[in-house]
Amino acid sequence: MVKRKWGAGQLCIVAFLMLMALATLFPFYLMVVTSTKDPMGFIRNFWGVQIPVVWKNYAQAWDVIRIYVFNSFKVTLFTVIGVLLVSILAGYAFAKLKFKGRNFLFYLLMMFQMIPVSLILIPMLINVNGLGLNNTHAGVILPQIATSCIMPIMLTRGYFFSIPDAIFEAARIDGASELGIIGRIVIPISKPVLGSVCLFTFFGSFNSFMWPYIVLSSDELRTIPIGLNKLVGQYGTNYGFQMAAYTIVSIPLMLLILATLRVYVEGMNLGAVKE
Repeated sequence: MVKRKWGAGQLCIVAFLMLMALATLFPFYLMVVTSTKDPMGFIRNFWGVQIPVVWKNYAQAWDVIRIYVFNSFKVTLFTVIGVLLVSILAGYAFAKLKFKGRNFLFYLLMMFQMIPVSLILIPMLINVNGLGLNNTHAGVILPQIATSCIMPIMLTRGYFFSIPDAIFEAARIDGASELGIIGRIVIPISKPVLGSVCLFTFFGSFNSFMWPYIVLSSDELRTIPIGLNKLVGQYGTNYGFQMAAYTIVSIPLMLLILATLRVYVEGMNLGAVKE
């Protein structure tokens, strides 16, 4: 086996990348370390670990943010389901069904992707108020589905184009309906791109701040980003408490990213198939 020799340039690149990785991880380290300190411990020892460790910060933080965590997962779950259904049906229609104006509608959809969400906040709020959905989770979920499904539709359309038409023709000859084709053929062989859509939508909805902040006025309905922002005002000097809340929220999300990173990257690549 031939051993690869590293040149000076390659070693410099590796060293630079390692420094960048450490710089990226350092804020997370500082967050976790600070979460185990009392208010004075943060001032006395900014960089190091406090002994004894103040674990009660986590119990107190969980008592405060658990309702926000539940609300965030509820809103995110229904948003992901809605975006997944819309992206599968619309992606299949744009890729495999022939109808008048198909390409025009798709290009129009791509144009909407370039419109900043901030420009349509007021029209969305007027519609939500008109439907009586203000200060409800439905008022958050439905507009989020509408504004989050454009990119997933583009991904699923690109992937569905790569599936041979002969498979669908054979299914139609056997008497399968279009919904039957989607359920029995499209979804089972499209798990990579659908997994990517789920992750893409999950993190976008879970981290959403602006729209939930506008719609939700009751504290018991608010989501994690709003709840964490509220902690800054109520516990401005108790950094250990604040960082414990941030750590509770961050660790499950980081584990999810690590566990599904391969699926996310694979799905993004598969969805990039050209027509």
